[in-house]
Amino acid sequence: MIRRLVAYRTGEPTQVLSVAELPDDPPPGPGEVQLAVRAVGLNFLDVSLCRGEYPVRPEPPMTPGVEAAGRIVAAGPGAEQLLGQEVIACPALPRGALGSTVTVDATLVVARPPTMEPTIAAALPVTYQTAWFALERARVTAGDVVLVHAGAGGVGIAVTQLAVARGARVIATAGSPAKTALCRAEGAAVAVDYTSEDFVAVVREATGGQGVDVVIDPVGGDVLARSLDCLAFEGRLVTVGAAGGAPPPVDPARLIAANADLVGLSWGSTYPWRRPAAVRAAYQTLFDLCAAGAVRPPVARVVSLAQTPQALDDLASRRTTGKIIVRLDEGEQ
Repeated sequence: MIRRLVAYRTGEPTQVLSVAELPDDPPPGPGEVQLAVRAVGLNFLDVSLCRGEYPVRPEPPMTPGVEAAGRIVAAGPGAEQLLGQEVIACPALPRGALGSTVTVDATLVVARPPTMEPTIAAALPVTYQTAWFALERARVTAGDVVLVHAGAGGVGIAVTQLAVARGARVIATAGSPAKTALCRAEGAAVAVDYTSEDFVAVVREATGGQGVDVVIDPVGGDVLARSLDCLAFEGRLVTVGAAGGAPPPVDPARLIAANADLVGLSWGSTYPWRRPAAVRAAYQTLFDLCAAGAVRPPVARVVSLAQTPQALDDLASRRTTGKIIVRLDEGEQ
């Protein structure tokens, strides 16, 4: 028997997720491997999956969890050479990672550096890959000014660290003095408490009225619309999520007048399958930056499988900072 977190209907995580005892998974098929899961990173997309709002919408029953670190304990034909390896993987839904084991396509696994702890490795895939490709799509280079929203969250911190590593200047927004202090500690030159300050006005003041070259927005809602007012000439806005709700329609004439780019990015639902070589190259860069100390995955909480629904509710309600990691190989099985 295996333990797995399962949603049998859509709704808020604490309302629909429960730990189930299930029969062992069948052996992996051709080109597949089975992981004994050690750690899983949580993301807002897991909340969206529970709510049925994510772009990829598997039908219940469904197990969330798309960032996993574990050991390959079984391999199907064509993947035998991977048996026993410690890896990072992004499972394909609806076979999420929040359980004792998960079966994935062998092409989706990447060897975990032996010096990297599972809890750190599980914080990398979605968060840092999303941040990396957002900066790539925005063509961020040294000297650019980057505005990142939800700067105290996992993606926000990843964007800040990676943008600073590229030589950019970061302005971050967050929802409390403690969170803005965290943004500054992670490398933001300016941190805006959006609950007491108008981030558009602060951005204008901090840039001498020029605006920012790039906005990375995981929030959506009216934040996206207001962020267009923050862009400099030929500025780029990359929207990577909608934790604050769906944004209002954007008039193309507004983009034309500002000579601005509006870019959508959903890493987890497409990039591992559509751009596998680029994803592997990004992992190697991230591993190198981790080794150099430029990337420091912000693991703020480590929870058990049973504690995961509440942790996801906390994440959805913005009561968290950094990354929450579920640990499954210590006291969970």
